[in-house]
Amino acid sequence: MPWPRDTQVKHMKKKVELPVSEPVYSTYQYQGSMAGLLRCNPSLRNWYLNHALMLRCNRKFLTGYTTPEVDVVNSSWKNAPEVTEKRYSSEHLDGHIHYAVRSLLNDGYYVDFYIPGKSWYHEQHFYHDGLICGYDQTEKTYSLYAYDSNWLYRVFQTPQSAFNRARAKSAENGCFYVICGMKPSRTENVVEPECIYKNLLEYLDASPEKYPVTEEGNVFGLAVHNYIAMYVGKLFDGSIPYERMDRRVFRMLWEHKRVMLERLTAAEHALGLRPAVSTKYSEIVREANAMRMLYASHHMRRRDCALPGLQNKLLWMRETEEIWLREFTEEMKGAMKSEAVESHQAGVAAESVADAM
Repeated sequence: MPWPRDTQVKHMKKKVELPVSEPVYSTYQYQGSMAGLLRCNPSLRNWYLNHALMLRCNRKFLTGYTTPEVDVVNSSWKNAPEVTEKRYSSEHLDGHIHYAVRSLLNDGYYVDFYIPGKSWYHEQHFYHDGLICGYDQTEKTYSLYAYDSNWLYRVFQTPQSAFNRARAKSAENGCFYVICGMKPSRTENVVEPECIYKNLLEYLDASPEKYPVTEEGNVFGLAVHNYIAMYVGKLFDGSIPYERMDRRVFRMLWEHKRVMLERLTAAEHALGLRPAVSTKYSEIVREANAMRMLYASHHMRRRDCALPGLQNKLLWMRETEEIWLREFTEEMKGAMKSEAVESHQAGVAAESVADAM
């Protein structure tokens, strides 16, 4: 919506710094921006454990595209429930952009924004997301939580003047960015074993026949491992140039496994299960981290000989994860059935006592 021209100017502070918490996922900046929401309502993490489980990629890399676009469904800050948003387009902000940003921060809103000075700025021309979490009027800077030029996800300061350049550049290209103030509700989110169980079954439902290479579109669940292995194969044979490799693929895979372990542990605790599967699953997390580091070293200094090993580990990971997650869903099914029986028996007993009185 446009910034109202008759807005009453209110007193601004010299400096505001809103704290952030570690996000659930942070491979992409639309995921990392949840750091502000989680600080305001830490229980939102449980919502992501319940709902942000499904691994996804796209098959376009088989026919000329250079990335498999690996991500996790429902992992954006925009998927979080009950978030109050206040949006303003740069097309209508005119000279009010800095006032709008500072006003939102003063009111406790974290601000999602495109800004230069981050990863790939001036290197590749597309628009980024980032989380503005503070400002300093003495230094004329904003505090930004995002990937910096060294690919570290952290809070850093960037000149406020960069926003004016960003606006001018986007306008030249016929684009208008949006600043979006966001603040979550205080609603308590709890771990929901039934929801996790349902989503795990859907994640496991991924036979090769369901996602054939002859078709187009997204691939979901376990089958994504097979397609990442194909992607690595195309890097190895040179059909996807080394210079165009997507450096984020194995970070997203590692984050998916790390959060999956957190999810299994939370479900075990909620259902009173022994930590048998989560203990075993830790091995998958360790392997995913090792694969991430190996892939990163290949990006820094080309090592084609490492790629076949990554393919083999991906196929091992898919097979092992399927075995352990199927074991876990069986344990969950038994525990939830027992809980349902106990709840029913307790209800019957309560009705009997009431009838006897």
